[in-house]
Amino acid sequence: MISEAALLELKDRNPCDQVAAKWVALRRHGASLIGPCPICSENRTSRKATKFQCWPDRWACAGACSDGGDVIKLVMKVEGLDFRAAIDWLGGAQEIDAAKAAEREKEHAAARELAEKESNVFRERARGKAFDTWRQGKPLPGSPVEQYLRLRGLSALPERLLLRFAPQLAYFHGEEVNEIGRKAPRIIYRGPAMLAPIVDAAGKFRALHTTWLDLDQSKGKALIEDPESPGDELPAKKVRGSKLGNRIELVPIKDPAQLIIGEGIETVLSVWLALERAGQDLARTAFWSAVDLGNLGGRAAKTVSDPMLKSDAGRALRVPGPEPDSDSRAIAIPDTVADVVLLGDGDSGIKTECALVRAAARWARPSRVVRLAWAPPGQDFNDLLRAAV
Repeated sequence: MISEAALLELKDRNPCDQVAAKWVALRRHGASLIGPCPICSENRTSRKATKFQCWPDRWACAGACSDGGDVIKLVMKVEGLDFRAAIDWLGGAQEIDAAKAAEREKEHAAARELAEKESNVFRERARGKAFDTWRQGKPLPGSPVEQYLRLRGLSALPERLLLRFAPQLAYFHGEEVNEIGRKAPRIIYRGPAMLAPIVDAAGKFRALHTTWLDLDQSKGKALIEDPESPGDELPAKKVRGSKLGNRIELVPIKDPAQLIIGEGIETVLSVWLALERAGQDLARTAFWSAVDLGNLGGRAAKTVSDPMLKSDAGRALRVPGPEPDSDSRAIAIPDTVADVVLLGDGDSGIKTECALVRAAARWARPSRVVRLAWAPPGQDFNDLLRAAV
């Protein structure tokens, strides 16, 4: 049996951020490194990836993994190894004397406590700033957000759709040194944006989902590039605050009997409109966006090989598998829901399939039906809606 002291020594010898950098291209972001996730990112050299964040003692992915942990767990996930094999991969555990072990544990405990306090302060500050942006947003009717949704084929919208408009919202990417010599978030773009509140199971605001708009583009989203890396397009969507286990309630219903849930706002609204046109009774049907694939499926217990994605060396990449991590936080749905429909894009691969299977497993109950609805290969539900117009 390996002692806790030996495991701490192993982790100190293998800083998590340095190990992660063996697989992917990471860049400095304050006290951490960010970049593509070595588990779930298809492009391991992308400079626009920001959802994977790594410190010397831990890592976290806000993408399809929706996962995190220490360096041992990272090796297990990336390399598909068990606990013992991951320790061997890192060079093996080495026992140390009791006095040194006690001192090291004391230092680590103090560091963990400080990091948790700082993290809580940061999360609450981010939530507060996000809520201020939401509160200052303009009403949806007649706004460019409504025009954007029409451009996406959404000729009608739910009556209580909780979306707002920000005329000129800053897009932050990376850091810069400000006028007093301190590092500060770097603004690379300003423009109109669609705002959506991300709420928890009690309906409390937890984060803000933002989509920057450019109605001159074919799909209405802004094309944003990093000035330091011309030609490197950045995501037009961002989340500020905590999305994990939370959702965007596009059609909020009290005590719904049915829930239709998918990744994106446009996807879910496209299905709402299609069912509305078909004359279905939606009085007790809630429509939610899970924000992204990782949040929809929640954390996976282990990774699996993707038969289509290969590393530069030709080895199959690993992605979050179909079995959910039962100890991790995930979206909670009301007990009144007897029918869940999970929406899957037909332009995705095994990663999407595994995420939907994980979600279905989490929400399965003897008195509940959980169904998977797939768009045709190469399309999503918004593509289908626009083609039908």
